[in-house]
Amino acid sequence: MAEYLYIFGDEDRKKFARLIAVSWSDGELLARYEAEPRVVLGEYGITYPEGLATPPLPARPRGEFDIAEMEFAAGAENGALATISTVGCIALCHSDPR
Repeated sequence: MAEYLYIFGDEDRKKFARLIAVSWSDGELLARYEAEPRVVLGEYGITYPEGLATPPLPARPRGEFDIAEMEFAAGAENGALATISTVGCIALCHSDPR
């Protein structure tokens, strides 16, 4: 059976980053996402295709992060590309070889 991945566009990555950041400090939101992920994604303005597993929210890493830092990381600024898929978060860095 083939797995299908859905890759968020730039704006949806920013929205998902905000959702992740808020879920790290809001246990109720995290519980709601685990129970009804598509509903919560919709509340954050993200339409996720039916038939595909929704992406898991990553556990909070050690250290302090704020929403602006998460949005910056998700915004593909300075050559960083953050991709959220059904298997988790993968960060790929691209640089100009010149």
